[in-house]
Amino acid sequence: MLYFHMVMSKLKKYYGAKGGYLKEHQKYFSQKQLKQDVGFLVAALHLKLRDKILDLACGHGRHAIELNRRGFDVDGLDSSKYLLDLAKTQAKQAGVVFHCFKQDINQINLKTKYDKIFLFFSEFGLFNPDKVLRGVVKSLKLGGLFLLDCDNVFRLLRYLEKHPRSSYVFDFVTMELGKKGGSSSRGSRYYTLPQLKELFQKHRLRVVSVYGGYDRKSLNSNSKRLVVVGKKV
Repeated sequence: MLYFHMVMSKLKKYYGAKGGYLKEHQKYFSQKQLKQDVGFLVAALHLKLRDKILDLACGHGRHAIELNRRGFDVDGLDSSKYLLDLAKTQAKQAGVVFHCFKQDINQINLKTKYDKIFLFFSEFGLFNPDKVLRGVVKSLKLGGLFLLDCDNVFRLLRYLEKHPRSSYVFDFVTMELGKKGGSSSRGSRYYTLPQLKELFQKHRLRVVSVYGGYDRKSLNSNSKRLVVVGKKV
């Protein structure tokens, strides 16, 4: 419990006004990447204009705003007031209505029931998986879909082998990635597909699709991402 409080405190700083999130990911925030991301979400979740959709850990709302601009009905949830304020400003500039909620992803408490929920390009391993999935299922309609996007641990390990001078180290006992000489004994938890399937099943989510990237190709050891889509049953 103490560990997750420490993690959330660090995340609050990282995603705040003086944090490094926006600067570190600047190259990712291109229109080309956004088009690929949104196209993938529409296809992988079979999004329909009548769907009620939730962008979990929405950040400054890039995906949610673009989907709303295309006519979809998307809400957002994030713990960073700073990023949500940016999202509201950008939504207004884009001329779209964007409802967002400031909440801890480990303690999702929403009145609305959603047809589709996605947690995209996010550090799932920094959160409490059971609490997150419990909140997702609670907020999802029966038969609704949840998309979880994670890094592929096998690609990560291959990268670390090729770059031994990297400032990061992987603990094979805990399956966690942390900084060398870091003050915390724990880092971001990584999952294999069988482990995610077990977590999904535990929370009444039946896995219906698995992808290795935003091009919707099959998962393999070289895949950049590990994307799992589950259906609430």
